[in-house]
Amino acid sequence: MTLALVGIIFVQAFWIKTTLDNKERQFSLNVNQALKSVSEQIQSREMRDYLAVYQKLIDSIGSPKESQLTAVFKYVDRNENTNQTYIYSHGILEEDYNVSPELFDSDAIDTNSIKEYKGIKTTTIIDEAFDREMQNMSSIERLQRVERLSLIDKAKYASVFMELASLKPIHRRLTNLELELLLQRELNDRDIDIPFQYRVFNGDYATKIGSDGYSNLEGLNKYKTPLFVNEEGNSEFELVIAFPERKIFLRSSLITLIILSLLFTITIIVAFVTTINQIFKQKKVSEIKSDFINNMTHEFKTPIATIKLAIDAIENVNIENDKSKRSQYLKMIRDENDRMNMQVENVLRISQLEKKENIIKKSTCDIHVIIKEALVHLDLLLKNRSTITNISLKAKSCFIEGSFEDLVNVMVNVLENSIKYSEDVPEIHISSYNEKKFIVVNITDKGMGMSNSVKDKIFDKFFRETKGNIHNVKGHGLGLSYVKKIVDLHDGMIYVDSKIGKGTTFLIKLPLII
Repeated sequence: MTLALVGIIFVQAFWIKTTLDNKERQFSLNVNQALKSVSEQIQSREMRDYLAVYQKLIDSIGSPKESQLTAVFKYVDRNENTNQTYIYSHGILEEDYNVSPELFDSDAIDTNSIKEYKGIKTTTIIDEAFDREMQNMSSIERLQRVERLSLIDKAKYASVFMELASLKPIHRRLTNLELELLLQRELNDRDIDIPFQYRVFNGDYATKIGSDGYSNLEGLNKYKTPLFVNEEGNSEFELVIAFPERKIFLRSSLITLIILSLLFTITIIVAFVTTINQIFKQKKVSEIKSDFINNMTHEFKTPIATIKLAIDAIENVNIENDKSKRSQYLKMIRDENDRMNMQVENVLRISQLEKKENIIKKSTCDIHVIIKEALVHLDLLLKNRSTITNISLKAKSCFIEGSFEDLVNVMVNVLENSIKYSEDVPEIHISSYNEKKFIVVNITDKGMGMSNSVKDKIFDKFFRETKGNIHNVKGHGLGLSYVKKIVDLHDGMIYVDSKIGKGTTFLIKLPLII
């Protein structure tokens, strides 16, 4: 059962960990896809802006019907001091004069018209005009102009515009608003609706583009993607994003299953521990009951043997006519019979008290009289052990509402317990005093004492303190259990204080009649 339980716990833990790992991988995949999409959209938007401005310039100049200018940009340079951009270009001007070669040679085979080609080299200086044009154009106008460009034109000028754009600082190519809106849209499309922090880095240096709370994200997992990738696949800038509530978000999707799993596992553990505990308790009870039966057998064996011997003696011819001897043996039989009957009554009374079938009958009682009556009952035992008894009954108020017979038995059991567990000559001190609305009876002996573990169990049914042989002290282990139940039924309290080798003190506290 233990191995199976441990196995179930490990399987549950492994399943939860595997599920969380899968969620982590899916989350990372979605975030990386979102970042890639954002990077592509930003680069595409920037290219559209440049192409839109270029188309506007073409529209404003127009194209010659008889001439065609094919321009190829060779080099772009930017002067940071003057904030001007230099575009060095080389072009070929093709002009068609619509003149056929047959005018010069009637036998000419070539019928194409004569064309003139001129090489043109120019240097163009852009002084923020390109940026102003982009700012002045609306989104619709940009889209319309870009759509008018052919794919060939777009491809032809893309690399030039990428080089031109790379000369500008990042905060002029991208805004926090645009980047944050794109990130939110792409993450929401992938069901990632949690707060995030981001920052654009140029190498190891942070740029102006980023959220304010990014600097406080030490120790968090970060996801990265390059921005503004050139034709060679390289990029100076990198977008980094982090999610402060990532772990909470990942666990929230599994929280119900995790709670149910933990709840069922805890239930199984509690049931398992309870079952094992009950097994040990039943085993202990079985051992205690076996000891009880052995003790009862031992307790009954002696009086039965005594009765048998007395009967045999009475039947003896020599004693038949000896009335004094006959009376002595008959008294012995009667005493032993009463002793067995009292033991049986104690067992039955404990059983009745357990089942609450016996409601004790209370009347006004003097606790001092009860103590003296208990001493009378134990007179023979006290004399046999030469017990030293010190009595100091100083309580001024001593009347209680209780069962006289049961309370006498309580005192008898406690005193008998003190006598039985005294190794040498028993020495017992009995005192009484008042404490507020209670009378307190203190019974102290100088016996062998008991340990704390034993002290916690002496009021348990069938428990007996023994030394080696279970029969070295007579009794069934019911006396103090009976005492505790009777005191409780009188709304009283009983305490015990004991030290090994020093002795034991029983303190019985009962409410007075007001």
